[in-house]
Amino acid sequence: MPVQAIADRESCLCALSERYGGTTVRSTDPNTLASQSTSAAQPRSLDSHGMRIDAERRQGDVVLAHVSGEVDLLSAPELRQWVKQNVTAPSALVLDLDGVGFLGSAGLSVLAELSEQAAHDTLTWAIVATKRVVLRPLEATGLVAQMPVYENIDDAVQAVAGDK
Repeated sequence: MPVQAIADRESCLCALSERYGGTTVRSTDPNTLASQSTSAAQPRSLDSHGMRIDAERRQGDVVLAHVSGEVDLLSAPELRQWVKQNVTAPSALVLDLDGVGFLGSAGLSVLAELSEQAAHDTLTWAIVATKRVVLRPLEATGLVAQMPVYENIDDAVQAVAGDK
């Protein structure tokens, strides 16, 4: 197979990998270069049940997730699943909740689970929250005292990057 054809095929495989959330596509053809996967693949975004997560990687293995919309009974399981799929050790998580318009009890439950994981040293994480719609339920339930809440993204990212 000509070198250019191999290079074109490899770039196509990499493009497919990026499009489908960093999933590595490997060929069994010995004449084809295997695509390279890295632990720092971009986390996937999500738009489901009135909630949106736009994610990016910051400072090494820190996953920054901008959550917007409603975190309620329908969307909270999606948030839980997204975290499981996109944040694995040794990654750390920063949840930017300033775009959230509603935080229901199911959303609080997901945050409490993340806090429990952190207490058992299985997760390094932080929350960015400055809006009353998020802070009020955290304060009313007493969860704010158990969670690393920051006023801006840079401070939260620095805190979790330093904990690693």
